[in-house]
Amino acid sequence: MKIFSIFSIIAFLFGLLVVISGCGEEKVIIRYREIPPPVELIYPVNDTLIHDNNPTFVWHGIGEAVRYRLQVSTLSSFINKSIDIEISDTVYAAVNPLDNGSFYWRVRGVNQDNVPGDWSDADIWTFYKTDNIFYITFKSSITTVGTARDVVVRNDTAYIADGAADLTIVNTLDKENPSIIQNIDTIDDDYAMGVYINPQDSVPYAFVADLDGSVQVLNTFDVSPINNGSFGTQNIEDISGVFIQDTLYIFTVRSASGFNLAGLALYQILYEPDSPPHTGPWVWNPIDLPADAKGVFADTAYAYIACDAVGLMIIDLSDIYNPFLLSNLDLEGSSLSVYAKNDYIYVAADRAGIYVVDATDKSNPTIASQINTSGRTKDVHVVGDYAFIADGSGGLKVIDASVPDSAHFVAAYDTPYAYGIYADSNYIYICDRDEGLMIFENLVVE
Repeated sequence: MKIFSIFSIIAFLFGLLVVISGCGEEKVIIRYREIPPPVELIYPVNDTLIHDNNPTFVWHGIGEAVRYRLQVSTLSSFINKSIDIEISDTVYAAVNPLDNGSFYWRVRGVNQDNVPGDWSDADIWTFYKTDNIFYITFKSSITTVGTARDVVVRNDTAYIADGAADLTIVNTLDKENPSIIQNIDTIDDDYAMGVYINPQDSVPYAFVADLDGSVQVLNTFDVSPINNGSFGTQNIEDISGVFIQDTLYIFTVRSASGFNLAGLALYQILYEPDSPPHTGPWVWNPIDLPADAKGVFADTAYAYIACDAVGLMIIDLSDIYNPFLLSNLDLEGSSLSVYAKNDYIYVAADRAGIYVVDATDKSNPTIASQINTSGRTKDVHVVGDYAFIADGSGGLKVIDASVPDSAHFVAAYDTPYAYGIYADSNYIYICDRDEGLMIFENLVVE
């Protein structure tokens, strides 16, 4: 009886299962899997220069992905792809060598159900590849008396704004064995930030911008400044000049100090036969600026100011007796230095890298391109189509700006901490915090 009851129960349950299964459509079990989130890229770093013909690409793995799709293209649209591959790893070494040029790359994850996630990052990463690693050749370095901040080179002589040591003059005729000619330290309480040499001077006078001691006018063939050899106020950050018909117009920019606002000042330096240059009968009052002015570059028509957090400011000099602010372009970062050539302006913007600004219309400048460097961009000098950059801890960088809206790296050289730079078609001179004056052969400019 007990056995019969057990079998009856089993039969009943089986029949009930048959009834239930026949009462409706077949049930489908749905397993939901997360769509992979965007992938974080690692290497090549965005906006960097690489030399490897077969570069290795690296990105962070994500738990929802079982494989990844990597694409590399010379076009941001990725219509034509140099690499298009799916792999399960987060590292891929290119099998076929890449040509020299600019590339875009991106990665996305694919889950177990073959559902892809979004492509990596909102901004497509770029890198620039060249197999020519000999664009820059290190020649030598020489320790200066102070901390080298700025340099101008004339006729194989380097004039260095040397921090607390004021002005250090170096013979660079033998690029592999430079030597110090002399150091001119005018006063104790000063810190040289910039130096300007009039290209037309037969006997060069150095105009040294002192952060604490105004502008010193130094006869570089003497060990002391000339008579009446200083002018301006304190906190001068940089200096530039324009020579017009025996008159030198000196532009200085300063940061705010006490009751003095940040500003631009313009001085008339008279050149008379058989006498040293001296300040003229009048000096313009400063043009007040809304932020600390860090860098200045002048030509016969305009003065360009790197104005810290405010960005780029352009001063109209069409009436040199009445200069006025023409335009302002807000830039990210801290604008520290500026260089103008033709209708383009190059702004070193510290953590924001280097800006190439289209100033075809000086009253309405626009950003043509921006390159985020690996260091903190301090200074810039332009030769031909190339911008040479002192990039702080990133050392020396070279940018090809022949097509301004797609400017890109072409060369780099590590230095401890690059502050200032001067370049010509043959050599590059870096003011480095630890190495002093560094000299490189310039093989970039043909």
